[in-house]
Amino acid sequence: MDVTLSNIFSGGWYPMLAGMLCLSMFFARAGLRDVANSFLEGILFVALAVFFFCAHLFLLLDLSIQSSLGGLAADLNVWQWLALIYAPSLIFLFIVMGAMSFFSRQHQAGLVKLFFGLTLLCYLFMIGNNWPADCKGILTILYGGVWFNLELRTA
Repeated sequence: MDVTLSNIFSGGWYPMLAGMLCLSMFFARAGLRDVANSFLEGILFVALAVFFFCAHLFLLLDLSIQSSLGGLAADLNVWQWLALIYAPSLIFLFIVMGAMSFFSRQHQAGLVKLFFGLTLLCYLFMIGNNWPADCKGILTILYGGVWFNLELRTA
């Protein structure tokens, strides 16, 4: 039986793309935090972040035309990638990390992260449904910077 990466990734494209990007951002955050505190485990976390991002890119570039996202991936540019894949991953991380901070007695930091996650969700998918992809991409880049800033400060 021939098992390749293409066969392993044959179903569930979108959750896997977003999940690998979430894992990459999570490990990048943990790695940068540990490297800043002079812990050598940070190098391992950065390596895991690079691995998950490379797996994300492999899966994105290997989408077949027959799949439901294949036609979309053929015409995907950076702005659309930011709005369609990066933004939901970022919203998920904002909400999950905010809830974890809130329940670990860091109420203020948790509420700030929840606020930013829910406002990004509102801006991109409720209010700005008809906005062009580049506006959504720029907003997502700004919120990504806010996420890394909040996560590196609230250690």
